[in-house]
Amino acid sequence: MFLKTAALVLLSSLAIRADNTPNLCSDDITNLQRIAPSETGVTNISNITVGGESYSGDADHFVMIPNDNMVDKVMVYIPGTTDRPELSSCLLKSVSETLDYPTIGISYAYLSSGDKFRNGKCASLPNIDEQVECLDEQHVDAIDGGDYGATHFKDDGSAFWVEIPPENALTARLGKLLEYLDEKNPGMGWNNLYSSKGEPKWSRIAFMGHSQGAGHVAYLGKTRKILGGVMISGPQDECIDCPADTKTWIDEPFMTRNAYTAFASGDEPLYNLQTENWGRMTTAGAVNWGEPTSIDFGLDPVNACDPLFTNVKFGNTSTCGGKEHCSTAIDDSIPFLEKTDGEKFYLYEKHVWPSITTQYSSEACGKKESAKKGAKKASKSPKSVRGKRSLHPKGF
Repeated sequence: MFLKTAALVLLSSLAIRADNTPNLCSDDITNLQRIAPSETGVTNISNITVGGESYSGDADHFVMIPNDNMVDKVMVYIPGTTDRPELSSCLLKSVSETLDYPTIGISYAYLSSGDKFRNGKCASLPNIDEQVECLDEQHVDAIDGGDYGATHFKDDGSAFWVEIPPENALTARLGKLLEYLDEKNPGMGWNNLYSSKGEPKWSRIAFMGHSQGAGHVAYLGKTRKILGGVMISGPQDECIDCPADTKTWIDEPFMTRNAYTAFASGDEPLYNLQTENWGRMTTAGAVNWGEPTSIDFGLDPVNACDPLFTNVKFGNTSTCGGKEHCSTAIDDSIPFLEKTDGEKFYLYEKHVWPSITTQYSSEACGKKESAKKGAKKASKSPKSVRGKRSLHPKGF
């Protein structure tokens, strides 16, 4: 047996660098198409600067079409801060092998400030109402485009985050890509996924996101009727030092209900915040979740009808500052088993990622727990991580 003959790699810290190791699984992805946003007609593309490092604004989309079936739905993965599809090639390989409909890893103009840092910037505003508005507007900027972040400033005069031109925001880039795929694959149904104005037809699209991307997935589910949402290591929105009864967007009614799964590392510095947000989604009626469930070592089948967490250490090849945070989705940080000949088995590819990929619908789970019960249990953490400081230079 493969797993029996594999040797579990012990994990250690490596020096932090600005970027992670891409494409560890790309060569093994069947039918992978790499398409630059500029190929689809996107213009006015700028590189994205985060923490003094520059990242390509024209990084490739990943597109995986598994068969010749008519296309009536799609799964879209939204990367986090400083990330792009090729940094999550192992996750995308697993997702594309699990689904019988297309998988897309989207390249978009993500916000140029990580979740933790954006929370702090929003908290610097003069009053609670403005802080709550800031937590909402950050997602609008990334999803639709806007200049909220570019018109609000820190004490040193720098903008919260750079302006996102609408044509480079998530909505427009996805719409352009869907039109492009329809042009290249005429008569295969891609035209059913976007409107005559080029906007995605949200109800036919399921979204998966990591870190900043997970927050955008939740916000899409709150503001639109989407097919489903898969949140990995997020959402991480926080109204810092706000009264306990302060309501943010995550506490408001969701347009998409009972169509979500979630997965995170229980050792992430912001894991407790993530579970609090899952609980708030439950209270808002978006989900009927119970207590997060451990995947143990991830070698046996898991049930993703409640949130999942792992306490397996990150891979020893990790170049990520927030290694636990990256270990759920970023290629070089994912824990793995390795044979003596170098062949690797990424721990979450067999059961964990396929479960969160397929169990986002209420039909798949048949949940009947009350929202109140789910909210109470979902706020629990497998292990206290409060008080830990983030080591992630990208701010998650």
